[in-house]
Amino acid sequence: MIWFFQALLLLSQCWSFAVANPWDDNHQMMSAITSKVGPVGVRSHLFQAPNQAKASQSDQTIAVSDALVPEQPLILSYHNGPLLVGSNDTINMYVIFYGSFSRPQRGTLRAFFQSFAPSKQDSKSFPTVSKWWSVTRHYVDVHQSPVAKILRPAGELWDRKYSRGRQLNQSDIESLILGSTFSFDPHGIYLVLTAEDVSVKGFCTQFCGQHFYTFPKDAKGHQIPYAWVGNPAKQCPGLCSWPYSKPDEAFLGPDTPALVPPNGDAGIDGMIISLGDSLASIATDPYITGYYQGNGAEPLEAAGACKGAYGPNSFPGFPGELSIDSTTGSSFNVYGARKRKFLMPWIWNPSTLACSG
Repeated sequence: MIWFFQALLLLSQCWSFAVANPWDDNHQMMSAITSKVGPVGVRSHLFQAPNQAKASQSDQTIAVSDALVPEQPLILSYHNGPLLVGSNDTINMYVIFYGSFSRPQRGTLRAFFQSFAPSKQDSKSFPTVSKWWSVTRHYVDVHQSPVAKILRPAGELWDRKYSRGRQLNQSDIESLILGSTFSFDPHGIYLVLTAEDVSVKGFCTQFCGQHFYTFPKDAKGHQIPYAWVGNPAKQCPGLCSWPYSKPDEAFLGPDTPALVPPNGDAGIDGMIISLGDSLASIATDPYITGYYQGNGAEPLEAAGACKGAYGPNSFPGFPGELSIDSTTGSSFNVYGARKRKFLMPWIWNPSTLACSG
């Protein structure tokens, strides 16, 4: 009988260890990030859907038992390439709406883009989009120049007639940008936002959006970074609108209820999360020669390193401690222009070697 009680005690100790340490080697939530080479002159990095990567290793997000040896901090190495330092500390954004977007949807997205400019709100204690963006200022290039302080909306087009149909591939996205009336801006970012009834090859099966770079004919040797992000409302809300939609079966973690989106549209609020991811990745690794972990074929970038983390004490299936709007019950973590509220993914901070937002 003594051996029986000893076995029970051992099992009890093992169970306690597993519960107290959900991030051991058997429980790590590492994402499968893939990359590919797109059309000629384009290198594409595919960033994965939310909540499919390992959470932050900071003491804000993971409680590590004193009995364990702490893991080494996550490091995104610098590969000596250019970052987006902008002109006069400013990056211009050029946006193409592709397909059907309602007036409220476009208004929400415009307010989001306008939120990157510093404002009077920044002097207050609450978090803002521009304060969130300031984390990227800790990324510096070989000249010790940081990522530009300001993102500024500089142009907008609306292709409401679906000029290239409702089923696109990467070459279609590139053609939309290169065939637009936008002039080449060496200090710009070009964005294509696709409507909920537009399918893009790989969307919802591999990723929620992508970022790339290409060489316009009038660029005189310069490259321009660009990205597209799709509205997942009809095609994969449980994958690319989480936590504003119930997670689908592809997610790891508990089946938690959906949160209330701050702008009343889970698809658009999900797009904004993916836009935050892509903008941070473009600025800090525009040509796959900036900051990332791994090799150039499978880079883990600034926001991708913190997937699924939006607030303190996050873990797989739980986005972290968020602010709650007392009137609508919606969840968010930053304030923006026009009194809007948004949810932004945390970014890996090279100064603290931890995720923050």
